Amino acid sequence: MRRLGLVLSFLLAARTFAQEGGVQDPPPGPEEDVGPPKIQTDDDGRFAVRGRPIDRREEKKEREELRAFEREAFAPDALREPDFVDRPDLVGKDQLPEALRGAQHARGATARPEELRPDLPWLAGLKLGDIPVRWDPRVIAYLEFYRSDPRGRAIMGGWLKAQGRYRDMILEALRRHHLPEDLLYVCMIESSYDPLDYSRAGASGLWQFMPANSRIYGLEINRWVDERNDPEKSNEAQMYYFQDLIDRFGTWHLALAAFNAGYGAVLRSLAKYGTNDFWALLDLEGGLPWESSVYVPKLIAAAIVGRNREGFGYAGVVPDPPWEFDRVVVPKSVDLSTVARAAGVTVAEIKALNPALRRNRTPPGVADFPLRIPKGTRERFAQAFPQLRGDWDGYDAYVMRWGERFEDVARTYGVSPARLRELNGVKDPTEIRGGVTIVVPHVDEETRARNRKLAENDLYRSGVEPSEDGDALLVAVKDKDATVPGKKRVFYRVVAGDTLEDVAAAFGVAPGDIAEWNGLDIETKIQARMVLAVFVDPKFDADKRHIALLDDSRLYVVTRGSPEHLDMFEGRKGRKRVELVAKEGDTLESIGKKYGLTKYDVARINRRSYVTPLEAGEPLVVYQVVDKVKAKKAGVLKPAKAAARKDGKKKPARK
Repeated sequence: MRRLGLVLSFLLAARTFAQEGGVQDPPPGPEEDVGPPKIQTDDDGRFAVRGRPIDRREEKKEREELRAFEREAFAPDALREPDFVDRPDLVGKDQLPEALRGAQHARGATARPEELRPDLPWLAGLKLGDIPVRWDPRVIAYLEFYRSDPRGRAIMGGWLKAQGRYRDMILEALRRHHLPEDLLYVCMIESSYDPLDYSRAGASGLWQFMPANSRIYGLEINRWVDERNDPEKSNEAQMYYFQDLIDRFGTWHLALAAFNAGYGAVLRSLAKYGTNDFWALLDLEGGLPWESSVYVPKLIAAAIVGRNREGFGYAGVVPDPPWEFDRVVVPKSVDLSTVARAAGVTVAEIKALNPALRRNRTPPGVADFPLRIPKGTRERFAQAFPQLRGDWDGYDAYVMRWGERFEDVARTYGVSPARLRELNGVKDPTEIRGGVTIVVPHVDEETRARNRKLAENDLYRSGVEPSEDGDALLVAVKDKDATVPGKKRVFYRVVAGDTLEDVAAAFGVAPGDIAEWNGLDIETKIQARMVLAVFVDPKFDADKRHIALLDDSRLYVVTRGSPEHLDMFEGRKGRKRVELVAKEGDTLESIGKKYGLTKYDVARINRRSYVTPLEAGEPLVVYQVVDKVKAKKAGVLKPAKAAARKDGKKKPARK
């Protein structure tokens, strides 16, 4: 399979991701317009859509042949639908015109609409577009809605106004890709020309890409950008999607039904019923989803209105100004407020031109990132931006490692966790996962190494049990002597937000294996500060996978619940485990009092109920304080004064 070789000039602009961060230069400057963006698509994914390999040499010729076939075979037929039926907030199903509710189209559909509806003489003489039109009752119902119903007029008027912003961009791409210009109205129906439109199903952008299709068609989605919301990139991606759909199905009616319902759903219907006639499928029980049965007529009607604005009473609609901008590049991650100051505009204007940016700054770790600024401000930006270098040049990019605490990164780079959250638009540190690139202040190597050592010391002293400088981190595992043939054991410390599935994916192992190695319930969530044993290939490269492993030399590994584990754990609290036998008359309370424990402590230690009386001869375990200094630090030894007050003794009165 030959690759398309489509390299997006400003999508892949020298991306550099460095685990330790790094200064990015040179100074910013304008970027000359180099034509439409070229996107790097997933050819395997596109093969699944179109049903055969991609060969660019054939595409233009095939487009011409398919258009000729459509003109010959489908001249009287129709293709797509208007959008109010997908908007329950605008019109309910019971309010739809009778012709749209369950109307069966005439199998011998006429090529002249006035023959189908002689009561609507205005249907005669309408200008048609470059997608075949079938005069189905559904199409006419939509035309009536947009022509006479106040709701339809309000919807269409708003659409035609909004269309002005991206009309030129979309039409240029359609012509360049040899696609019907009436596909402009697909965008109208999908998003009302709003690049930030988001559906409940998870689709987003002008063309409402779902995440899976975004990856196939070269649109990146990460913490910093969602290129579905980039008008240029998503528009270019959509052109390839249209090409693949028409290449697969051959007619725009079925291709657009597949665009709406998903090509897999349409393929299943074709196989189930043994027909590829879109209009025939509409009459079959379960043939196509109801939404798709009205989607195609909806587009047809919208395109007809668009080509006959005066006849439908929309001649007075003033379209929004076309999307215009200057393009510049910035050498590293920059806050949009700095960009706005340099261009002499508001942050809102910069955000409106760059809707793919999700965090009010350009992505860290990306050199020469292209930005759009208001038209006519490029010269001012080029002069002012270098003068604001202090506002953007003091930061580097850093790739978070799996198992790395957000607060440790903050300490390493000499900034508070709150400030690091502010820099990266983080509301909750659990949002930051391994492999995510964040912005950090620039710190010299010596300071960073010193701070990192302090952060690591904090990490190894942050176990459940108290510890002092030099103490190894106590790690309890299912079996400290467990081995897996051909594998080495490493230790991973869970951080907030980790899931077993994500950790397993980071290591390239199965979640079930980690659960087995550690005696976990696979359906229960793992929690921060847990330490997991993972068996990996001897050549496993943790740095390459951006995983922060614990240093074996700083760990004390024990089998969970073993005497060694319990003795070590209590020893760090200044206590030792004592085994004794209850005597006649002993109670949990009386025994506990001898050792500074409550009856509840004794019951929990011995896994018994605190309300069940002791029996003579019953074996018990208690914890005895042997190091008062450690016990006080661990909070298990009550101060003498507090203990005295608890015993009911009063302070002596002052004289």
